[in-house]
Amino acid sequence: MKDRIKAVRKAQVPRMSQEKFAERLMLTRQFVTLLEAGEREPSDRTIRDICSQFGVNEVWLRTGAGDMYGNNRREAEIAEQVKRLFSDRPESFQTALISTLLRFDPDGEEWKVLEAIYDAVASQLKNDHEMLR
Repeated sequence: MKDRIKAVRKAQVPRMSQEKFAERLMLTRQFVTLLEAGEREPSDRTIRDICSQFGVNEVWLRTGAGDMYGNNRREAEIAEQVKRLFSDRPESFQTALISTLLRFDPDGEEWKVLEAIYDAVASQLKNDHEMLR
């Protein structure tokens, strides 16, 4: 597991130091050094924290099986986007929006409209990004 923990840290962009990695996990840098050297085993909590903080697939972290990120990376990205979206909105707006979305039929017209809006915005962002290159 030591090599996989180090791989998670080094996979961060920009590459994360042991000190910054430790800060994100509320650990000491020395403990991270010991984990990466294989001199200490992480607790279940530390494993869950690594997975949560960095969007890592827990099965991969524990066993090496599967992909480092699996579906967790996309879920973490979505959670981060939602967090940023709501950061300056009143709680009443957050509650109303989520309540409304939960009432939509997953196969209904409302979701098709939201998908069309998303596709249009994503396309525009991609075009804008390509123009900046």
